[in-house]
Amino acid sequence: MVEDFEQDDFDMLDPSAKRVLVALSEFEKGLLVKVDLLHKKTGLMPEGLNDAVRHLSKAKLIDILETPKRIEPYEFYVVEITDFGRKVLAKFG
Repeated sequence: MVEDFEQDDFDMLDPSAKRVLVALSEFEKGLLVKVDLLHKKTGLMPEGLNDAVRHLSKAKLIDILETPKRIEPYEFYVVEITDFGRKVLAKFG
């Protein structure tokens, strides 16, 4: 619940993670975003993008969809912003 997420939690997010969260929020709700599109939209290098996605996933702000497909050197293929992620961004972003 967004009430459990505080301004300090949002402020502690890495700038790259915030960039990914903002980029994902620009897509229509329910749209799955592939890694290549997210890379183009954020401009983040693979290591930074992997770290940001991992951090956002642990915070329940995005979901990483499990697929057998991967594009090296990325650790994921498709992600989606959660409703919680949208609410946190609307409140603190």
